[in-house]
Amino acid sequence: MNRRRAVKPHLGFGTIVLLIVAAVVMAAAGVFHAYVKNRQINVAREIQGVEDRISQHRLDITTLEVRLDDQLNPILINDRLAEMSSDLRRIPVDVVREIPASQSGRSAAEYSGQDPRSISALTAPVSTAAGEP
Repeated sequence: MNRRRAVKPHLGFGTIVLLIVAAVVMAAAGVFHAYVKNRQINVAREIQGVEDRISQHRLDITTLEVRLDDQLNPILINDRLAEMSSDLRRIPVDVVREIPASQSGRSAAEYSGQDPRSISALTAPVSTAAGEP
């Protein structure tokens, strides 16, 4: 019995190789875990940046829509024209004729009932209408 106590348990070659392989696998798993976590953080930052840009663009669009509505306000347009001493005046409603879209191929002379030559003289460039070459 004394002989068995004196014998030390030793690790075999297979056990040592298995321990080394397990250590390498554990180290690789740790490195991979760190890589995946780092990539998650980077993707979250990119998503946050894109969301910030989207919200900024939405804010810019809203601001531009408000400014456009202000620019297209008929009362403000009349006030600006008056400030600029513009020659532009309001057109009476009874002068305006509505042209149906289905008959848009007809000439302006057919709608106005005027001589086609007088219509072309009105729409011609100034130098041609004035008789200059």
